[in-house]
Amino acid sequence: MKFFHPQIQLARETVFDEPDAYYLHVVTFCPNTSFRADGFSVSEAHLAEGRLEVAVKLRKDPGLPEMNYITPIVHTIALGSIAFPNEEGDIEVQVEVEGAVGSGSGTRSDTEPTKTGGKGTVSTTTADDKSRPILDDFF
Repeated sequence: MKFFHPQIQLARETVFDEPDAYYLHVVTFCPNTSFRADGFSVSEAHLAEGRLEVAVKLRKDPGLPEMNYITPIVHTIALGSIAFPNEEGDIEVQVEVEGAVGSGSGTRSDTEPTKTGGKGTVSTTTADDKSRPILDDFF
């Protein structure tokens, strides 16, 4: 098993007369229980090229017990509508880990750098359809 490598799922919600909305679900496996989710960032710098970049952030938390159990960390991100050229594109997910990765010390200082973990890409053409009742607008 690869630690700090994102397992990515993308869902698309089609709304009548509006652009599709996207939801990103990322599961990252960590080597022990002392890691937690620490937000995410989205960059549209390469959107014109058909690529949206998302960084999911993990942090080693000295307040959590450090037991050697594989621990999944989940990020679910509502991306909303994305203005991809030709209405299709790729979403690249990078894992960023802050803290004492691999030291086993359970401590963290502000001087410890953020390390990059794995990276993965998912295409909007393979997104799962998120079903939504059509009749919502009529009641």
